[in-house]
Amino acid sequence: MYSSLGLIQNSDHSGELIGTHQKIDKSARLMLSKYCRNAKKFPNIDDILHFEGSRGPDGLKSKSPGIDEPQHFIQPGHDDGNLRKLIENHHYNLIQALVKGDQVRASFEAAWLAHAITDGLTPAHHYPYRRVVDELMTDKDFVKLFGRKIKGIMRGNNLAQAARNNWLYWGAGGVMTKHIAFEYGVAYTITPIPLRRLWPKGLHHDDFDQADCLRAFYAALDKVVALKMYDRFLKRGWTTQLVSETRRILIPEIIRAVTLAWASAANEAQRAKLIAKGKNHA
Repeated sequence: MYSSLGLIQNSDHSGELIGTHQKIDKSARLMLSKYCRNAKKFPNIDDILHFEGSRGPDGLKSKSPGIDEPQHFIQPGHDDGNLRKLIENHHYNLIQALVKGDQVRASFEAAWLAHAITDGLTPAHHYPYRRVVDELMTDKDFVKLFGRKIKGIMRGNNLAQAARNNWLYWGAGGVMTKHIAFEYGVAYTITPIPLRRLWPKGLHHDDFDQADCLRAFYAALDKVVALKMYDRFLKRGWTTQLVSETRRILIPEIIRAVTLAWASAANEAQRAKLIAKGKNHA
């Protein structure tokens, strides 16, 4: 999902104008404060957003393309488990940071956990990009300009093949062109909507007390996949129905998953602290 990477590099203000990840995080943190009993020691939103945009996963992709890049794609029905592992790792690290009271590390893990969940629930990330890139990238090495790797430029065995591959990827109706168009559409759709208006309906304190990170993610994934939003977008582009579903279903489901993932970490950290405290007093 779009995080305003190109607007303001290396700035805490990245994403303030148009940033889907930032808006989701703000809405989720607000909801966490209202419903989660263990949210007091959770990082505040400014610290979380410090690790978004150019300091988030998208920034890593531009600074060192192809090197330890987090892959936030998932093919429903053909899940290879990679995204699940990323979510589990960030969730575990977030718990450990909260237990230790390390607010900087907790802010980082909270931001990257939210980013992975948001991308994983974004319909455009359910497309088999890796397979397409492997087919178009005849030579797997990145194109270099003045010695710097340039991400997203397709190569070929000759000039004609390289031109064809790049058109299929970046041209009108190209794979990445469509991906970006969908994400920009989501960003512009939710930009004017107040944070609380994006909240999912029907959540209560009990839901937060019993929050489970992966259960929340896969429950939301099932709902989003059933809509087949990206399939319809590829056929007709943005429609009023897709805009309505983005506002009413897609973004609220993402916020639900992110908030419950954070609540789950906060709850588990609090339980760990109580257990440790009990042992020390024994």
